[in-house]
Amino acid sequence: MLVVAAVSGCGGEDGERPAQPPGLPEAAHAREVERDPYALECGDLERQPASPEAQKLVIRAEFALAQEPVLAERVEAMTLNRAGRSVYWALTELCKGRDASFRPAEPAVEAVRKGEYLVQPRPEAWNRPEPEG
Repeated sequence: MLVVAAVSGCGGEDGERPAQPPGLPEAAHAREVERDPYALECGDLERQPASPEAQKLVIRAEFALAQEPVLAERVEAMTLNRAGRSVYWALTELCKGRDASFRPAEPAVEAVRKGEYLVQPRPEAWNRPEPEG
């Protein structure tokens, strides 16, 4: 009887799949974003704090978008890391007040291409050792 109860608790009586753990992106959507980072949705950004998998989905997408040919000059001028962080900043700003299903990647890439939402380098003072004493 115990075995039957354990088995029935693993997917419901109708053979349905167990519920998606909170914070995890849907597997089919995650595969879509891996293939096409423009499929990233505002809901993906909202879910980031909930799981490392949600964070990785967004990070991979932001750096894939930063490597788009249209941003090649930006990457050359400011490094891939800063271009990726700029794309992330644009994504988050464009998602403010938007529906979770909104796909912000295209306008985010265009904004960074035009020079908006650019992450600036650290101040030179951060690169010097602290004074002794």
